[in-house]
Amino acid sequence: MKNENIYTVDSNTFATNPGNVNLKPFVWIKYNLSTTLILTVCFVLSIWLTVSISLWFFIIILLVIAINLFYWRRKNEHFRYGDSNGGIIVSNNPMLVAVTTDLTKGFGDYPVIKIIKYKGKGKVGDKIGTVALYSASVDDSLKHWIDFEPIPIIYATDNIAEIERAIKSYDEEQWKQIESRLLQIPKPYMEGLYKIKGETSDWKE
Repeated sequence: MKNENIYTVDSNTFATNPGNVNLKPFVWIKYNLSTTLILTVCFVLSIWLTVSISLWFFIIILLVIAINLFYWRRKNEHFRYGDSNGGIIVSNNPMLVAVTTDLTKGFGDYPVIKIIKYKGKGKVGDKIGTVALYSASVDDSLKHWIDFEPIPIIYATDNIAEIERAIKSYDEEQWKQIESRLLQIPKPYMEGLYKIKGETSDWKE
């Protein structure tokens, strides 16, 4: 990782189970049509403004290009270097997936469950792969991350080998952790980040 050029992900931290997933743009667009459509429309509109009204709008073209480059680089690095964790479908209506991790930065235990919307197919109990980046607090002294963003691997690739490799990388303990920690989450399940108390948790509040 140190020998590669990384622009949008903190190269001072390392995932215990890196995603190593190659982002396929057209697969990502399929699951994120609205965002990618907005980026495309902004690019086309900036070109039209430049050609039709004033060359000064060329500055907007450069800005939109920069935003697009950052967006795609960010998504690519998310799936390449982010932390890969297993997820379990916990609801079909709406489609929801539960993913568990520990938000520790190396000292203490801060287990959480994140429940996210799922645009894929499957039934309750099915297992999927995800890749997540972690969010830090403005308070550098905090011993844990404040959130994480797991994204299903099928949003990035339709390569069956990569998807199956991710699933095989999760040990049985991780699946058991999701199931046991879900017992603390009230039903019906709703999107959100849930702190898991008990176990060896260092959550104080």
